[in-house]
Amino acid sequence: MIYADTDFFIALVKDDDWLQRSAAEIALENEGQIYTSRATLLELLVISNRFEFDRMEAITYALELAAAPEDEDVLFQAADYMEQDGLTAFDAYHAAYADEDPIISSDKSFDDITDDRIAIEENGTE
Repeated sequence: MIYADTDFFIALVKDDDWLQRSAAEIALENEGQIYTSRATLLELLVISNRFEFDRMEAITYALELAAAPEDEDVLFQAADYMEQDGLTAFDAYHAAYADEDPIISSDKSFDDITDDRIAIEENGTE
């Protein structure tokens, strides 16, 4: 399984995102293996105005592409990542939710806590 953070979905739904082609390739290559969290879906809503994408379309697309199961222990691990590694609340939640699985993201802050980030920006396309 592969955890997808918000960057991945932004790249897919934002009309002029420079990572869109790469994210689409990753989505196709990993169909049925991608999951995300409710925090990612909430973050999409929070940033939809700033990034100017259709929020209903983004949430619908994200839920078609990725499962979104929940685990309450994630919150405690996220708090630890914030305290110990200086991650933001959303990034800490994403990292905790992914646990030992790879994370699809362009956010290099995950590199400090995992060797398994699937870098959207390095997927062979621009």
